[in-house]
Amino acid sequence: MEKETIVQFVSLETMGDNNEFIAQWDQYSKGLNKKHQIRLQQEIGSKKKAKYLSQHWCFDDDFKFIFKKERRSAHFPEVEMRVRQLGGYTTMQVECKHESEEDETKIFVFITNQSTNVEECKQLSHYRYLNIYKAYFESSNYDYILEFFVANSHTEEFIEQLKTQNRHIETGMYKECVLQVV
Repeated sequence: MEKETIVQFVSLETMGDNNEFIAQWDQYSKGLNKKHQIRLQQEIGSKKKAKYLSQHWCFDDDFKFIFKKERRSAHFPEVEMRVRQLGGYTTMQVECKHESEEDETKIFVFITNQSTNVEECKQLSHYRYLNIYKAYFESSNYDYILEFFVANSHTEEFIEQLKTQNRHIETGMYKECVLQVV
């Protein structure tokens, strides 16, 4: 039997310094199994605290997220943060497998109600690509997560469309984090 690929979403919030967080994230990601694909993005416009969203592609029984270690070295101090696992999701539609372009913003739409029509969301304009994730586990926080790739010049119009269609959704605009290359 073939294992199913699951995308795990994890939300991270910190009041700490972004550089310290990125250094800690780099340290974490270096210790991971290289067969897992991980993408980290930072929310745009968050004023008081830095918010991040990570996506982990793995097999359904192969996900262990342990970001904080018991002891930190003096070179990598512990960054105080709130970690919230949003759950595991299967891919229903993948139009874009690459990271967002320089002139793009990712807009994630978190749908908490199954009565929200995902097909209506596909009819929105001003986006380039759409990836759709459906809850795999019953304990997942959302029924669907939609990942829109929108040109920077069209983000305001796109957000306005979402507001007029607002049915039990949360949104966030994100940019890929620039990480150190291993």
